[in-house]
Amino acid sequence: MNKLKLTSAQLPMYTMTLPVSGLVAKYRPFVVKEEKVLLVAAQSGDMNQIVDAMRNIISACTQGMVDTKKLCTADAEYAFLQIRMKSVGEEVKPQITCSKCQHKTNIKINLADVKVKRVEKENIDSTVTISDSLSLILKYPSMHDIDYSKSEVDAIFGVAKDCIDAVVLNDEVHKKEDIDPKELADFVDNLLPDQFEKIMQYVKTTPELHYAFKYNCPSCKEKVELEVKSVADFFQ
Repeated sequence: MNKLKLTSAQLPMYTMTLPVSGLVAKYRPFVVKEEKVLLVAAQSGDMNQIVDAMRNIISACTQGMVDTKKLCTADAEYAFLQIRMKSVGEEVKPQITCSKCQHKTNIKINLADVKVKRVEKENIDSTVTISDSLSLILKYPSMHDIDYSKSEVDAIFGVAKDCIDAVVLNDEVHKKEDIDPKELADFVDNLLPDQFEKIMQYVKTTPELHYAFKYNCPSCKEKVELEVKSVADFFQ
């Protein structure tokens, strides 16, 4: 008797348009082995591990079409949400904590209602002038630029460094990958506060996920208003 040979199921394909970059990409749902990695990461509570699992899922489900290193965080998180919705459904039930009594409550969120919010960036330029001969070309941070294990201060300085896409010296453009990482870090550390603030003003205009909601705490009856700004908020 011949043994039955099982073949992998044919997976449906969908198309999404990323809201910030405008990139159009085809994608499939994630499969059980990929979901398992994500669930293990979520159970660990380690945001770096969770983000790493998300990045791998995005790459696998788009056949590498979506490169999370080249996209701002909001685009990558939006891509993950589209994949997640087609894989296990549109509804999530994150646990939130009341700011008054610390009571934990599970709420329902329809992921289709989560949008990407752009911040008005009047007079904010992606090119920051440091001196007559030196300027910086900035980009929005990617999922790879945030280290959740660092302190808030170290994370801020790290993101500021990672947002530098190129350095223009005497009209010659030097891409970030051609600059020694330690030299770049030392350069950022030795900027004047007002120069560093110019970088941070640009970082503050980074697009974010957005979902606002209100609920009455079942414990203290306090009316609580919360806002989701990142996929990380679903793993708290």
